Amino acid sequence: MPAKSKVFKLSDIELKGSMNVGEAAKAIFQECAHHLKENFRQFKEEGDPLALMQIRIGVRRMRVALYVFRPIIPKEVRVNFNREYRYFGNLLGDARNMDVFLDGTLRPDIKTKDFKPVSKELLRLGEETRAEEYDIIIHEISGGHFERLSKSFDKWLHGNWPSKLGRTARKVMAAPIAPFALSAIEEGNIELLNHGADVENLSASELHDLRKYIKRSRYHLRFFSALFRQEKIDEGFALLVKMQDYLGLINDIKEGMIILGRLSASVRADYFADTLRFNARLYEDASEEVKDNLKEFLILWREYEDFTLDKKDLKTAN
Repeated sequence: MPAKSKVFKLSDIELKGSMNVGEAAKAIFQECAHHLKENFRQFKEEGDPLALMQIRIGVRRMRVALYVFRPIIPKEVRVNFNREYRYFGNLLGDARNMDVFLDGTLRPDIKTKDFKPVSKELLRLGEETRAEEYDIIIHEISGGHFERLSKSFDKWLHGNWPSKLGRTARKVMAAPIAPFALSAIEEGNIELLNHGADVENLSASELHDLRKYIKRSRYHLRFFSALFRQEKIDEGFALLVKMQDYLGLINDIKEGMIILGRLSASVRADYFADTLRFNARLYEDASEEVKDNLKEFLILWREYEDFTLDKKDLKTAN
């Protein structure tokens, strides 16, 4: 694998206030599909792990777009694509959790100086597991499944949408994009705030679910950012990105502890006592990280509760 590679991220989505919902949807799906295809090409040609990460981000973002534009997408089409993209997202998610664990928790230069034999053994077991996961991913990504999905999506994207829609959906498709965008963003924020209404009493798993809604709201702003004043978009992004990062760190720790327990059960018997002591050290360090990240997240959450985006924030607003 190359030492360095260029990360191909989603390009700016050039929406205009004069577009209708159908035109805007196709523009958004076009950029999302291009992002996935470019990273798929980069992975096939170079075996780039960063491209895999972008594919994971891309399939998640594509699922959000499918949900946003569900009023103009036939249910069977949306369900089929959502199922396929979710499959690849889950497949890549497990590998990503292992990457974070091996490159962070078990890095010998950070926390494991007193437990080198144990950390080395856990690292060996973890790398074996990761290799198996990557074999599955490479088979699924390179074996034709993902490429078939991409071609199927392109065929639908460039097809005649109105011919497959009823009168109500065609009416939505022909409506101006700005009111639709405002409604989608507001709906996402309401769902986000409702899921975080009792945020201080949520479990670690529930915080991870809340993070999914934060990502969804972030993608909403990403899709429709060209329609709004940049300073308002920047304000929302600044809060959402930081909140996502803090909850992401907490979830990485949670997933890392799960992986640690699974690998610990497989160590040689003569390593097991030291493995338990090693785990205790990691748990102690992790507890401080979780406490600090949760504290910072709650500060931002209170700020986001006051964030609004409405008609006056549109670029075309008087």
